[in-house]
Amino acid sequence: MRNPGHIFLVYMTAVIAFATPAQSQPQPVPRLVERQLDQASYVRLAKEWKEYIEKNGESADALVNLGMAYRYTDELEAAVNAGKRAVDLEPDNPKALAFLGAMLSVYLGDDDGAVEPLERCRRIAPGYEWGLTTLATVYLRRGEWSKSEEVFKAIFEQRIIPQPLQDFAYNMLIGLPEGAVLITGGDNDTFAPLSLQTGMKLREDVIVLNRSLLNLPSYAKAVFVRHPSIKPDFDIDNHVVTVTPDGKAALLASKLIERMMAENKAPLFFASSANYESYGFKPEARVEGINLRLTGKGLSAEESSRLFFYTYRLDSATDWNYAWSLTPTVAEAMSNYVTAMFNVAQEKELGKETRRRLLEKALEIADFHDFERMAIYIRKALKSK
Repeated sequence: MRNPGHIFLVYMTAVIAFATPAQSQPQPVPRLVERQLDQASYVRLAKEWKEYIEKNGESADALVNLGMAYRYTDELEAAVNAGKRAVDLEPDNPKALAFLGAMLSVYLGDDDGAVEPLERCRRIAPGYEWGLTTLATVYLRRGEWSKSEEVFKAIFEQRIIPQPLQDFAYNMLIGLPEGAVLITGGDNDTFAPLSLQTGMKLREDVIVLNRSLLNLPSYAKAVFVRHPSIKPDFDIDNHVVTVTPDGKAALLASKLIERMMAENKAPLFFASSANYESYGFKPEARVEGINLRLTGKGLSAEESSRLFFYTYRLDSATDWNYAWSLTPTVAEAMSNYVTAMFNVAQEKELGKETRRRLLEKALEIADFHDFERMAIYIRKALKSK
């Protein structure tokens, strides 16, 4: 299998394919969830799609491709204009509506303006992943929890989340203590657990917070209205972004997480897929299953190992029937299992046999996904003791 690419925001994992172009059309511009191109490729595609439209006339599909190319070359105004023109031409085109909604919300911060095209997209195409996940993001950004939960329930019912990510989310939630707070970093590790909580009623006691959204006062205040027991002593409205001595911005999310750690009102965890070292501070975190515990005394290494052996759902991580090559971000998410098992295996108090079993399971997943560098470290560890 090919080596998966980098993971990160922006949308969840099921692939949304562009309509098959005619032979004379340029290459469709992929969303980041499909694959990421280099900057020169986006510049080239913007030029090609612009020339195609000039020669063949406008269509919603062509304009969305042009807008996507503009989006990834940071020509945001041009991207928004392309999205608006696509919707003007074809008001019922789900792809055009989803693209316009995403541009208005994520790139212009106009969440109010994004709701109308995204809700229209939902009415026209109830199972369209791009539209649903963007709409859920908008409602979270606006602090409208009940509406976001309605959309997450639809995401679950429409089977938008692929099985490997469903199982990953299940594993993130199932091993946490009662009333834990789980801080996530991107869409894969946020949308999947939220949809399981609303769709399956799974571990509804766990509070899932997205670190990026926590920088928005509207989201942060809504979180603590909904969960007053974890509200830190911090003035959200008067927060001022400052820069730390090492050059990192002290954003609202960082300050809130620091206060939550200090006050320790609930067990606090980072998702293993969250880049917690970029938060503007470097907390002490200990691996506990596939999550990282920030506060309180947690599981021993042996207890963490038992989660992998007896509690977690891991079969889908090496499912040959799943189209891994088409969803690189899903494949990349599986690397978190490998990293977590490798780290737990390094704990000194862990028994020799348990350590071997952990490393062998980690190696199985690493080999399956061609995580070559990881596999090298695991083999060295297996030989060392």
